[in-house]
Amino acid sequence: MPQVIITQRAATGLTRCREFLTSKNPLAAIRAGQVLEAHFEQRGNNPEMGRPFTELPVLRELKIEFGDSGYVALYRYEKIEDRVYVLAFRHQKEAGY
Repeated sequence: MPQVIITQRAATGLTRCREFLTSKNPLAAIRAGQVLEAHFEQRGNNPEMGRPFTELPVLRELKIEFGDSGYVALYRYEKIEDRVYVLAFRHQKEAGY
């Protein structure tokens, strides 16, 4: 099973989203954290599950539904290294990475 690595850029996006949600609804932030953790663990079980990223098909996007919208993670699977690199993370309503 591939190792999942969260890059600094993705960690920054995760922190930004967590802080925003915590300020609005702390319990929802806890639930969101649990949902995100489960999705990242699934990358280890099925690393090519996300859709190819239109601008750079070697990358993949994973839509993570939560509440009435959700989040999007941009990642790359390196078969030789057997690692999944989460490169960026944002709320679905944010533009771009």
